[in-house]
Amino acid sequence: MALKSVYLPEPNIQDGQITVTDEEHQHLKVGRAEASEHVEVFDGRGRVWSCVVTDVAKRQTLLRVQDERIFPAPKVGLMLGMALIRTAAFELALEKAVEVGVTRIMPFFAGRSNVSRVERQERWQRIVIEAAKQSKHFHVPMLEAPRTFEDLFTVPATSRIVLAERDGVPLKSAVLGPPVLFLVGPEGGWTDHELRTAEGAGFKLVSLGSEILRAETAAIVGASLIRYELGDF
Repeated sequence: MALKSVYLPEPNIQDGQITVTDEEHQHLKVGRAEASEHVEVFDGRGRVWSCVVTDVAKRQTLLRVQDERIFPAPKVGLMLGMALIRTAAFELALEKAVEVGVTRIMPFFAGRSNVSRVERQERWQRIVIEAAKQSKHFHVPMLEAPRTFEDLFTVPATSRIVLAERDGVPLKSAVLGPPVLFLVGPEGGWTDHELRTAEGAGFKLVSLGSEILRAETAAIVGASLIRYELGDF
């Protein structure tokens, strides 16, 4: 069984002990953590502490630190520009993209997005953290505030890709090296104007095959295939 992970961006270590409270404490209680169980605490920036549970109380869990490790940042910068779509579908894409190794997520308003405003940033951040915990990504991906489509053009990247349902080239020819920025459109597809302006900004239109994928599926499949092409799997 995998060790339970506890996310504490600023763990307070005193006399070799960490006190876990609030939401992370509740997660340990729900997961039935018990004394003498081994768990790990991570700060989201690569530092991980191996710990042993010493006490699970009503309002806090006490951990004894055994050792500290530092994990390097992912060697491949994989950035996802994800159009805002139905909430459930967007949150699925968010969760699974983190699990398969996306390092930065930039939601944006596309021409055919069926979302006009966003008030779920805190929930989305929690989804990112939980996905990082589940998949043992000790560097929590950056989740940015929603932006416009054109704002993505200013993001530096060696490989700039738009996953398109038409007129796309094979993925292999568009992956020039990291960092990679790939864009996934809304459920209604890209507008002709968006595709033209993206190409003008140096993006390659890429096809993932003859099938028409849902936006959330394209995000997951695209991230996985890009990592494969970069030799990162």
